[in-house]
Parts: sequence; structure tokens; C-alpha cells
Amino acid sequence: MDYFLLGLACVVIIILLIWYIRYSQKQQNAKKKSQKTKNLQNVKCPLCESYLFKGENLISKVYRPMNVPDQLMTVSGCPHCFPKCEPNVKRICPVCHSPVGQTENLTARLFNKRDGKKHVHILGCPHCRKK
Repeated sequence: MDYFLLGLACVVIIILLIWYIRYSQKQQNAKKKSQKTKNLQNVKCPLCESYLFKGENLISKVYRPMNVPDQLMTVSGCPHCFPKCEPNVKRICPVCHSPVGQTENLTARLFNKRDGKKHVHILGCPHCRKK
């Protein structure tokens, strides 16, 4: 009877150890995922739809005058798709869904709000703006 109880206790201890190891691995994986998402902003490039990391910005030009609430601008892309596309990154117009060339830009409107925030409305690429 003593050997039976001792064997049962060993089996329970082994099961608890296996559960603890798996649980700690899941916690480590979740921590790694959260560290990766900390470096991402909640901003996508309108051309290639890549998420931008902290410190990455869209490459664009805003035209004068600077003191109006509505400005014309062009969007060239992000560091992932401009000046050279990364592998497996495609530049697609969000308006007409046609491919956008490496030297082509999107036309957009930049709205400067009174509270200091900015809003960008994409009008299209050279192909769909001609129509």
C-alpha cells in the first residue's frame, strides 16, 4: 500500500511539473508578442498597408499655404515601400485598387483640426485621378 501511494504521489508531481512548464512557456510567448506589438504604431501606410513602427513616418509633401484648415498633399509611401519596396510588399492605390508605380504618388487632402490633430483623406493615384 505504501508503494502505491508513493507511486501515485510521483505521478501527480510529474503531471504538475509538466503543467507548470507549459504554463510558463505560454507566459513567455505572450510576453514576447506584447513586446513586438509595443514597437508597432496603430498606423498603416495607405499604399502598402504595412504597419509603421515607432519612429517611422509616411514620406509626404504638404503644399502651402500652411495656415489653412485644408491643404493639398502627396503621399510617396513609407520606409517599407519608398524609395524601394521591401520583398513581398505591393504598392496598391486604396481608391481604385490598381498597382502604383515606384515613382508615382497618391494625392491627398490634409485637414488641420483646431485641437492640433491632423486628418488625411486620400483622393487617389495618378491613374484614378485622371478619370
